[in-house]
Parts: sequence; structure tokens; C-alpha cells
Amino acid sequence: MAKVKSLPLLPARVAHSRLVQNPAVLLAINWWFQGLRGMGRREASFRLGSEVLLLAAATALLEAAGVAMPSALALAALTVHSLYFACFGQLWVCARYAACWSRDPGVVADFTRRLLRELRARQDLEEVVIIGSLGRRGLCPGPRSDVDLRLVFPPGTRAWLVVNLLLMRLRFRAFRAAIPLDLYAYDDIEALARFDPAEPWLVVLDRRGRIHARFAATRRLLPWPEK
Repeated sequence: MAKVKSLPLLPARVAHSRLVQNPAVLLAINWWFQGLRGMGRREASFRLGSEVLLLAAATALLEAAGVAMPSALALAALTVHSLYFACFGQLWVCARYAACWSRDPGVVADFTRRLLRELRARQDLEEVVIIGSLGRRGLCPGPRSDVDLRLVFPPGTRAWLVVNLLLMRLRFRAFRAAIPLDLYAYDDIEALARFDPAEPWLVVLDRRGRIHARFAATRRLLPWPEK
């Protein structure tokens, strides 16, 4: 492993052991949880609810095809959860912890800039920030960088559905392109307060000025580079 992966749900002695800190185990953990621990209520409700509905439909189809219960349920659960891994998992984010991982920084930068231009053009989003190393470097990634992207849900049921579908699409796009995209949407801007105030953010969208009003006094907020 190139560095230790934080696993807050496990005791520190177990989480830092060689048994856990290896790519195969980390990938298995990510396949199982698929980023659920980092999701807010509005994202997690869609994540869990949609998988349950798809699981029920897949199980019914397998039963109709002659597969007996509980085999139909087990096969459907394995298939659906694996399909969701492409839309909710963080395969390439986990891969960064392996010593053999490397990704062309130019490819990551191009992907990120295209993605952020797309988000800035949307009128249904109000707050988007880049945190972590990419925010500090102003969209200049290294060979082990991931893209720490955070959105905030606008209010309303329609926004709940539209933003969740957007998250699935963006994660799947990153999955196909082998880009380590660490993407979440939070219920409100207060969820952003959990991050280290010493870390600057690149403010991609702040349409109502709420991010600047809430955080400008406690951290460095970098403006979106217009060129």
C-alpha cells in the first residue's frame, strides 16, 4: 500500500493491520458499503430505496424464469449490488492506495475541467466545491490525486431525484474513464463544516453566496478560474 486508508468503523488496530490494509480487502469493503457512510440523508435514501426496488424486480424476474427462492434472491442481490458498484462505488479512489497505482495527471485534469464546466452550466445546482489536494493545487492533479467533489442538494422533491440521478451518471462516467472521483451531495452547506478549516476549497458554484457567507471567515475559498 502507498498509504494507510482510513476506516473509522473498525478499531484502529484492525483498520491499520496488514490484513486490512491491502487492495483486495479495501476493494471488498468498498464493494460492500459503496460510500454509504459518507452520504447524507437525501442521498442515502435514494441509494437504499432504489437498490431495494431493483432487487425486488430482479428477484421477481428470476423467479418467473424458474429460479427458486432463496437462490433467486441471492443471485439478484449479488447482481444488483455489483451493478450499483459502478454507480456508487469508488473503485479508482481505492486503487490510489495501492503502490502500483498511477494515473496521467493530464487525463484527470481534463476530465475534471469538463465535468466542472458541465456542472457550472446547470441552473438546478447552487453550490459545488472541490476540496482536498485538487482544491489546494487549483485543478493541477498529481499521479495519485483523486477528485474530491461536493455538491449541495437544492430544496424540493424534484431536486432530490434530479441530483441523485446526476450523481449516478457522473460516478459511472468516472468508473468507465478510470478516474478516482470522490463525489457526494450533502443535504445542506452545514455538512461541509466537518472538513479541516486549514484546507482551502475551490468554489465551483455559489449562486446565492451562502458558502462565502458561512465559510469565508474560517477558511480560504479559491475562486473558479475563468480561463
